[in-house]
Amino acid sequence: MRDPVAHHAPFGLVELSGGGVILDANDLFSRWFFLFGPDPVGSRLCDVFGVEDDELAEALRQTAGGTGLVPATAVLRPVGAGARPLVLASTRLDNGNTAVAVMDASGQQEFDEDVERAHLASLRESERLQLLLAASVSFANSSTAQELAEELADSARRSFRADWSSVHLVDGDDFVHAGGHNPLADRWPADAPPTGARTMQLGRILTVTDPADAEEYLPGVGIAEVMEQSGVHSILVSPITDHGVSLGTVACYFAQRRTFDGQAEPLVRALAQQAAQVFTRLRLEEKLRRSAMLDEITGLPNRRLFEQQFDETSPTTAIMFLDLDGFKAVNDELGHATGDMLLGLVAQRLRRVFRRTDSVARFGGDEFVAIIEATTGDIAMEIAERARAAIAAAFPELPAHHRVTASIGVAIDATTGGTPPSVERLIRLADRAMYAAKGKGGDRAELEYLR
Repeated sequence: MRDPVAHHAPFGLVELSGGGVILDANDLFSRWFFLFGPDPVGSRLCDVFGVEDDELAEALRQTAGGTGLVPATAVLRPVGAGARPLVLASTRLDNGNTAVAVMDASGQQEFDEDVERAHLASLRESERLQLLLAASVSFANSSTAQELAEELADSARRSFRADWSSVHLVDGDDFVHAGGHNPLADRWPADAPPTGARTMQLGRILTVTDPADAEEYLPGVGIAEVMEQSGVHSILVSPITDHGVSLGTVACYFAQRRTFDGQAEPLVRALAQQAAQVFTRLRLEEKLRRSAMLDEITGLPNRRLFEQQFDETSPTTAIMFLDLDGFKAVNDELGHATGDMLLGLVAQRLRRVFRRTDSVARFGGDEFVAIIEATTGDIAMEIAERARAAIAAAFPELPAHHRVTASIGVAIDATTGGTPPSVERLIRLADRAMYAAKGKGGDRAELEYLR
C-alpha cells in the first residue's frame, strides 16, 4: 500500500490486519467512505461497511486468493453515498496482512439488469415465434372454416394466457360466432353491433384495459356494465383481413386487468394474418367444390350435392320427385338449346316456390328432386301443389302449342323409431308416386308414405 500507484487506483484499496483493522487505504476508498469523517486507518472494515463481522468474513473468504470477483453477501453502505452494491476481491500479502479491493457494482448491476431484461425479451420473442409456428401448422391442417375458427381461438387464448377467446366471421350478410367462447354474448346489448363488428369496421386492433375504456368504441349501449357483469376486465381484439377483404375478428378476454406490451399487437396481428390466408383458401376450395356440384344448365345443385344436403337434414324431411310433361316434344321440335333454356326457366320458378328450409336440385334430364322440411303429408303436398302450379303456368318463350306441366311424386317417412330411411329409398318411393301421377294424365301430385 506504500506504492503511490495503488493510492490512485480506479477502485478502493485497503490493507487489513488479521483482526480486520484498516492499516492503510488509498485515496478513492477514503473519498468513498470518509468524505465527511476521519481517516479510515485504525477503523474496522466491517464497521466502515456497516455489516456484521461474519458477513464480511464470508465475503473475504469467497474471494481469497484472487480467484475472482464475488459480490459481498450484503449491500454495503459507503458513508454519505447511500446504499450501493459493492464487489470485493482479496489476496494475502507477503507480510501476512490482507489486501482488499473494493469496487462499486452499481453500474454492473444496471448492466446485469439490462442483460436480464434483454434475455427475458429474447425468451418471450422465442416463445411467441414457437406459438406462431405451432399455430401455422394447426391452421394449415384445418379442413373447414369452423375447425380453423376453433384453432385460431385456442391459439390466441394460449398465446396471451387469456381466460376466454372467440372468433367471429362474416357469413354472407351476417356476422356470426364461429369459434371459441364469448363471455359477453349472454349480456350483449340488442342495440349494439355484433361482438367484434366495431373492430372490423375500424379496421385496427383494439385494446381495452378497463371496462370504462370500452365506452370509447361503443358509446351509449352500456358496454362497460356488460363487461363488469360478465366478469371481463380487459379485451384484446384484432380484425381478420386478407388483401383488404374483411373476414372477421379474433378476441381475447381477461378476467383481471391486463396491460399489453409492445409485442401484443404484432403477435395478435400475425395470428390473424396467418388465419386469414387459410380462411381465404378454405372458402375458395368450398366455392370450387360447390361449383363442381352445381348443374351447369340450371345452376341448381346436382344429384351429388343433393344427397349431401339430405344427409345434413333432420329425419322429418320429405322427398319430392318432379318430371316435366311435354319436355321431350320441346327438345325434339325446337332443339336442345331451347330445351336447356326451358330447364333454366323451370329452375327459376322452382326456386321461388321452395322455402329457405327446403332444397331443390336437378336430378338429371328433365327430372328435379327436392328436400321438403315437413312433418306431415299435408304440408309436403301443399309445397308440391305450389310447384305444380308454378310449372303449369304458360312459358311465353315457347310457341303456344307447347304446353309444359309437371308430374310430381312425394314420399314421406311415416315409420316411428329406428334408423331413418336412406335418401335412395325415399327417392325410389317418390319416383314411384311420380309415375302414378303421370299415369293419371300428368299435371298432378301424388303422395306415398314409407311405412
